[in-house]
Amino acid sequence: MAMLVLLRRGLPGFSDEARLAYIASHRAAWIGGWMLWQVAAISLIGFYGVLALRFRGILSIVAMGVATAGLAIDFICETRYIGVLPELHGAAFTALDRELEVLIGYAANGLYTVALVLLVIAGWRELPKAALALAAPVVASGFALAAASLAHDARLETITSAILFPLFTLWIFLVGFWLRRSES
Repeated sequence: MAMLVLLRRGLPGFSDEARLAYIASHRAAWIGGWMLWQVAAISLIGFYGVLALRFRGILSIVAMGVATAGLAIDFICETRYIGVLPELHGAAFTALDRELEVLIGYAANGLYTVALVLLVIAGWRELPKAALALAAPVVASGFALAAASLAHDARLETITSAILFPLFTLWIFLVGFWLRRSES
């Protein structure tokens, strides 16, 4: 929701001039939106950590390393979206924006997706069948978002995000419910 409500009009898909005007006139929303993404990224690492502790083993350890690398990229880029990008114009704005788009969309989200794959493999014997089945479209849309970001295709980034985030949210709720039920 933060992306749709707070950030969307400042992201690729609109002209640079329109984006800069939105960011300048909605600075608090822009900062707040990126801070919410940072909280979401920390929450994701926490959730992955719970799964890694549950499944144990080398795949879980590698998954946490991969996810943590994604988090580092996310935080650096989101901080630059907050503090550097709004001050730029013209070619400097376009160049940094493209760099951040690739780093967040391709590198960070790609790493989060790889970490998810590793965790699903690590837990395939324990996870409920519905979670295993739902993992496939989540992973596919995660990799599709990474590819769209690398290709600088704002339309495809929007479409893949619209598929990925609801599916991943559903997957998290499903796995979270399973975790709670299995603790009882």
